[in-house]
Amino acid sequence: MEINENLQSERNLKGAEFEKTGNFKEAIELYEKNVEESFKGNHPYDRLATIYKNQNDIDNEIRVLEKAIIVFEEITIEDRIEGLPKLFRFKNRLEKAQYTKTQLAKQQKKSKLK
Repeated sequence: MEINENLQSERNLKGAEFEKTGNFKEAIELYEKNVEESFKGNHPYDRLATIYKNQNDIDNEIRVLEKAIIVFEEITIEDRIEGLPKLFRFKNRLEKAQYTKTQLAKQQKKSKLK
């Protein structure tokens, strides 16, 4: 599949516009398309992870962060050292999201026992 980087950049810009007007559904659709195509920039991963976190959709937040880590590991392997700090940041965010998911599961388990 041939990737059109200009189209991907346009999607990111349009997604940001949708976010500014509160149209998160449309923004998500555009960002998800770029994630599906393994966009080699942090924008759609950062924005989706944040949107999903704000919507308390931790499973999708984790999924997007895991994909970002895969993409940025590839970027770093390609000798693009600028990807390394972003890779560490995505890994840190993933750890926090996984911790939150674990804590929520524990709380739900406790409330079922009551």
